[in-house]
Amino acid sequence: MSRGRTWLLLACAAVATIASAQAPRLAELELGFRGESVADAWNPLRLTLRDVGAGRLTLVVDQGSLREGEVPWTVIVPLDGGAGVRVWEGDVYLPAWRSLRWSVDAGGAVVASGALPREAADRRRVDLVVSARAGAVAERLPGRVVDVGAAALPSRTAAYDGVRSIWVDGSAGIPSGAALAAAAAAGVVVVAVDAAGAALAADPGWTPVAAGGWWVLEDPVALAGMAFGLGPTAGALEAARVDLTALTSAFAVAGGVVPPATPPVTTVVAVAAAYVVLVFVAWRVGGAPGLLTWVVLLTGASGAAWQAARRSDARITEVRALQVGAGGLAWRTEVHDVFTLPGGRVEVARSARPIAATAGTQTLGHVPSTTLHLPRWRGTSLAEAPRAAPAMLVWGADGLPRVEGGRPLTSVRLVGGGAWAVLDPGAVPGAATDPPPLVGPEAAFEALLPWGSVWARDASDWHVALPAEVRW
Repeated sequence: MSRGRTWLLLACAAVATIASAQAPRLAELELGFRGESVADAWNPLRLTLRDVGAGRLTLVVDQGSLREGEVPWTVIVPLDGGAGVRVWEGDVYLPAWRSLRWSVDAGGAVVASGALPREAADRRRVDLVVSARAGAVAERLPGRVVDVGAAALPSRTAAYDGVRSIWVDGSAGIPSGAALAAAAAAGVVVVAVDAAGAALAADPGWTPVAAGGWWVLEDPVALAGMAFGLGPTAGALEAARVDLTALTSAFAVAGGVVPPATPPVTTVVAVAAAYVVLVFVAWRVGGAPGLLTWVVLLTGASGAAWQAARRSDARITEVRALQVGAGGLAWRTEVHDVFTLPGGRVEVARSARPIAATAGTQTLGHVPSTTLHLPRWRGTSLAEAPRAAPAMLVWGADGLPRVEGGRPLTSVRLVGGGAWAVLDPGAVPGAATDPPPLVGPEAAFEALLPWGSVWARDASDWHVALPAEVRW
């Protein structure tokens, strides 16, 4: 082979290598904001497909340990194929993982895959900065500070489950009002200055919104001046944040399905003894024919008694809602309590997460669902992806709680204050009485609420109105 031909082949190989390196990937996955995901929280997921046919995304999270073994949590997203670039966005729950891997299948082949190391399972909440000068906030808030664009903020409440604060000054654009409202509903503190504060149409200072709120700085300075003491500090943000995950867990423990009552041991022993006596009498009186007759009769009677006592439904499911709000808007989740008599597959037609670490499958798409495999006579609770909803329990202008809706609330309690037995819709509360003492899960739930909050019940649903004043 001549030297010129050799150089030509090497040049062609180099060009092919560079072209393949620069070619876009068929599928790209982003978990969290700019790849910063939060463990034990709902996270935004963005999947970009390029010229990929119909298939599915499979994300497998091993939340087990060396002692428990593998406890897989699987997320499946059906994908519509087609030419060009297609983007799928949604929210997935990521438990603290030992390993996390994902793959995209299309046409019977894996077109892309990846994994996240165990070290990436970080439970710390992130602080988002929408500014051309994000360095000042990063110095003020040591931790997980992520620089994002205004258009990258979604309008889904669940996407902000792992976010602590959002800082906006207008220098890099202003997020949509729907995105900031969704963030506030999730318990995020939105710190706004300059044009961003004017866009919120809020008064300077603190404005509670759902489980979070807006902090508008009165002095119109850019975020570069935050280092000089303007705006809330990291400690203030932690003090202002309501731990909605812990609140949901306490709410789940406070209720749940009551298993069917089983017969006492004494009853079972007495029935067994009577059965033995009847068999002995049948043998002594009628011999083998008499014994056979008694066995047939007792078997039929036992079967009839079992069918009469047996529940018609093999699984028992109850749904309860928890709302935490302020300013007319609330953060809402629904807890599904499931109890299965025989072991098997249990499905909830919602996108939900288990309260305790449990193996299961979450399917997203047009009809989301969550599937668990439970052993016999076992129960568990699942919490739906949170969303924003109108608040039913609010504060009136006179500083007293009000009910917005068509149903009265009962067992109304002011944290650190009095109590009311019933609160009717639109009615002014009467004189408060001394609150009855709480024990067990209810006391643990109230201990998680800030001082000055009020909470009440609507049958099995619970409603919380956070205090209107600054909580730090």
